[in-house]
Amino acid sequence: MVNADDAATRMKAGEETAKILIEIKAVNFRPSQPYTLTAGWASPVYIDCRKLIAHLEERRRVIELAADHLTREVDINHVDMIAGGETAGIPYAAWLSEALSKPMLYVRKQPKGFGRGAQIEGEQQHEL
Repeated sequence: MVNADDAATRMKAGEETAKILIEIKAVNFRPSQPYTLTAGWASPVYIDCRKLIAHLEERRRVIELAADHLTREVDINHVDMIAGGETAGIPYAAWLSEALSKPMLYVRKQPKGFGRGAQIEGEQQHEL
């Protein structure tokens, strides 16, 4: 059950994150020609999270808010690793793993076709 303080904290963090994304022009609106999202859905709004990479202070704040949220919502002692999906998820996983002092790995969409043929990169501490 979520108490009022938790809900207020989440709302404030969400509003701050949204404000940051709007200020760095990561939020795009195109109602007359909707964007096609990865899932195949059409949306008049597209959030380009890759824009955050170039904005150091804003990025640090969003990662801080995310790390605070995870620490509040999850027993972080039971989290072994932080994983990101290729390619846009890799920097976010790296920043969160650093903020939370957790090892990191990343997952490819398909196993690479050479070398070890790995789909998961990074040293896994437990069998996935």
